[in-house]
Amino acid sequence: PGPVIPDTHEIELTVSGSGTASTNFTNASRGSVITVTATPDAGHELAYITVDGERISGTSFTMPDHDVTVRVHFRAQSLPFADVAPGNWFYEAVSYAYANGLMDGVGDGLFDPNGEVTRAQLVPILWRLEGEPVVNYAMPFNDVASGEWYTEAVRWAAGEGIVNGVSETEFAPNSAVTREQFAAILYRYAVYTGRDVSIGEDTNILSYADFAEISEYAISAM
Repeated sequence: PGPVIPDTHEIELTVSGSGTASTNFTNASRGSVITVTATPDAGHELAYITVDGERISGTSFTMPDHDVTVRVHFRAQSLPFADVAPGNWFYEAVSYAYANGLMDGVGDGLFDPNGEVTRAQLVPILWRLEGEPVVNYAMPFNDVASGEWYTEAVRWAAGEGIVNGVSETEFAPNSAVTREQFAAILYRYAVYTGRDVSIGEDTNILSYADFAEISEYAISAM
């Protein structure tokens, strides 16, 4: 590649799902029209494109006066779930999670969109986001058997301090995850990945009528 002209900005391109993509420029100046060419793999289609996390209309955008990250999202043209159909408010989210290997169905061709999420189901999603890291931590929970589909995810998450058990020796994998547990796990995962978890001045969970019901361990996360 040739030298970068000083008044141009970098375009970082990433792809989510099954397909390839390119842009007409890798560096561009403010006001340039950037066109994204997206080529889905067989059985997939372009879902949407984001620029710095904001979804754009179509496949082109005008370059701002700074570097940008463009992400192209592909999805399966049809999902293998009989209970998820185009038009459902959750269709795109399920397509994204399935295309990126974050979530599977519950079996028998079903996704169970109105079902409860168990503690065992939640942890593998975060584990898959991290590329299914292999760790050698001791398993602290008696109720997580060796060889289960969630075992290594729980081993990783517990060892990295992302999840705790319901006691020192029990994880309760088949129990539904509560909203405050979910918030706490996502909070710890954000800390693990180095995200900024500082609390803004305008954040006030006291505004919730049921604030007093939040468990002490979950207050910071909430």
